[in-house]
Amino acid sequence: MCIINKRELVWIRNNLLGIMLCLVLFLFCANLFLIFLPYSKEARGTFGDQFGAVNALFSGLAFAGLIYTIMLQRKDLKLQRQDLKLQRKELELTRKEMEEQTAEYEKQNETLKIQRFENTFFNMLSQFQEVVNNLSYTGQDGIKVVGREIFKYTFVEVPLHSNIKSDNPFLDQQYIGIEGILTYLGWKGYMESDIPTYYDHYFRLFYRILKFVKTSKELSNYESEYRYTSILRALLSRYELLWIYYNGLSDYGEEKLKPLIERYAMLKNMRDDLPITVKEDLGSYANSAFVKTIPEE
Repeated sequence: MCIINKRELVWIRNNLLGIMLCLVLFLFCANLFLIFLPYSKEARGTFGDQFGAVNALFSGLAFAGLIYTIMLQRKDLKLQRQDLKLQRKELELTRKEMEEQTAEYEKQNETLKIQRFENTFFNMLSQFQEVVNNLSYTGQDGIKVVGREIFKYTFVEVPLHSNIKSDNPFLDQQYIGIEGILTYLGWKGYMESDIPTYYDHYFRLFYRILKFVKTSKELSNYESEYRYTSILRALLSRYELLWIYYNGLSDYGEEKLKPLIERYAMLKNMRDDLPITVKEDLGSYANSAFVKTIPEE
């Protein structure tokens, strides 16, 4: 079988009608020529019979033309199927490329979200450290303490008097730090002392950082939240943890701060011997405040 390329196939298809018209016109003219020949009918019949083989030849050629036309159509359909196959492959490659681009875009978008979160988070940590560095307290003995040392000084060293109004002279004596206030005057003495108010800004920012991590849409699971709050916990000193412990149990922190302390085990590094035994029932923390516990959500 001869192989016809696509260009030849198109040429034959475009000119097939003209070829057939020329052939029909030729046969028509030949027929007229035979009709008007100066012979008798018998002679013309005999002459026409001589072309019986030619008629059979033309019939065969017509049949062959039909077969050839069918073959051309099959060839055309095959080329069309090949074109459609190539188009499908191109569409599939385009679809895969678009999916890869979409996946890459989503990955970049997630990376940008995490970067925005981390920028805000570490800026908040910087502000937190700045608040700690700017803390200062001057005791009744004239000693001035600044920075992180203030947490220990106000808890176990500074001389204090009670703010509780009472006729009991016992209440007017001097106590050593918040530790002495808690030991002798209990929770009421702590709540009415001026010392915790020095840390209002500190506690508010501490709470806000934890809240920011918990509500951030950029963090998809608890492990991510815990990883960032662990960085904050690593910045806390021994006596900072002690102040956070009591602030979380106080009227100021029980509702909002305490649940976040328990969620992220913020008291994990606190020494067991530091909390003061107070005669009143201050409430208590769940075990998750001291040991990492994945919350049921």
